[in-house]
Amino acid sequence: MIVTEYELRANWHKTKEKLIILPPGSVITPSARDFIRSKGIDVQIEGNGLRDIHKNTFSSAAQSIDSTTRPTPIQINPLREIKSKNHAQNKMQTHSNSSSGVKPEHMTHLRSGALVTKIHPVIAYRGQLDLFQCELVEAQGFLSNQGEDDLILKLEEISVFCRQLMVSEVKQEPFQWLTLIGFTPEELRERSHHPQKYYGIDHTPLSYTHGPIVSKLHHLRAKSREVELYANRAFTDETGACSRTDLIQALNRLSSTFYILACEVRGRNNQDQVEKAVNAVKAGQVEKQVPIGTTNRHIHISQTDLEALFGENYSLHVQKELSQRGQFAAKETVTLVGPKGRIDRVRILGPVRKNTQAEISVTDCFTLGVKPVIRDSGQHDGTPGLRIEGPVGQIELEAGVMVASRHIHLHTDDAKDWSLKDGDRVRVKVESQRPMVFEDVLIRVSDMYRKEFHLDLDEANAALVDATTQGRLMEV
Repeated sequence: MIVTEYELRANWHKTKEKLIILPPGSVITPSARDFIRSKGIDVQIEGNGLRDIHKNTFSSAAQSIDSTTRPTPIQINPLREIKSKNHAQNKMQTHSNSSSGVKPEHMTHLRSGALVTKIHPVIAYRGQLDLFQCELVEAQGFLSNQGEDDLILKLEEISVFCRQLMVSEVKQEPFQWLTLIGFTPEELRERSHHPQKYYGIDHTPLSYTHGPIVSKLHHLRAKSREVELYANRAFTDETGACSRTDLIQALNRLSSTFYILACEVRGRNNQDQVEKAVNAVKAGQVEKQVPIGTTNRHIHISQTDLEALFGENYSLHVQKELSQRGQFAAKETVTLVGPKGRIDRVRILGPVRKNTQAEISVTDCFTLGVKPVIRDSGQHDGTPGLRIEGPVGQIELEAGVMVASRHIHLHTDDAKDWSLKDGDRVRVKVESQRPMVFEDVLIRVSDMYRKEFHLDLDEANAALVDATTQGRLMEV
């Protein structure tokens, strides 16, 4: 039984008696204890004798009382049962073995008159929401140092939103809202799912290269999703029924809001870079940037060898077009067999060429047991060979196994703009999470080429290259 100040006042004002008898296991709330002290009332818990409620600390030892001087007691009926999500939680989280009548320190009020342990799912959710609001304030301080006044105001709106979430849950009132940072729930979902359409930004992995403000917003997004998980634990039962879908939906849209803000900042940064590049062009200071493509192991094959591996008059079948015009990845694959090992399912790139060559990484060379030899494409002198197996036959390649030189494909117009010609060598800085400078990069020029810097898988992994990584020419 939970004894509150309200029930005590209601009973005491009727009788003005100085003794209250409570059922076994009763818990007296702090406000009720203060009322008892102020009125000089004695408390007895059935089966345990009189309790000295006027001390600052309470003993569980029973105290006797002289029956001849005992005043007429006030009888208080049990007030309410504490409810929880299920019977097991009810036993664990709402019952106390304390016989002192004092609210245990490991328990707290879920709502007026309802005691639960502090690990109760709803209490845990409130704690996470509190922590999230603290992180919002910290983020505002960070953004203040960055001069982001507009973002600070948006986080203030989000902070008010979160306080309303807390009030709605505590008061058990429906959470109603129309917009957040100017968007309806439906608009928030739409924009977070299509950032390219609204902000010119693709869904890409988080990178430090996006800047500290984007990183901070993604941190808040991750924290808001954690709050949402705690809310699901608190308000969803074992059957999957949710008692507060309004809170869950609001928290879900909250995480979308932070993603939208991050995309807005990235889009703004990209626009700043475009303007910077335009200004550089106007000032005659063109920065030579080039996108990066990663090439995995593959082979180029002659028609003669293709027929030896796949059958007479065989033709390659296109699986997908590659970035360079006229080049494609074929559906056909082969197996490379070296002195120490083999590598299956090595893709053929088309169209067919005059001579067969296998382009592999240094790691692949170790797997196969062949010497790593770096060569420009088509230069087979001094390169090792190996066996190539196909579905109907095999060939012994005497030479042509190479680690391809890193190189840049340039269209003729791009080469002219950059004052470069076919066969030139340059240095390129890869601007990634692990920046690297690559020496001796070959320039290849053709009317068929599209601007792209090619690295093999070992090189790209070493530099942590991703889809957004760019290379910058440092010198010719």
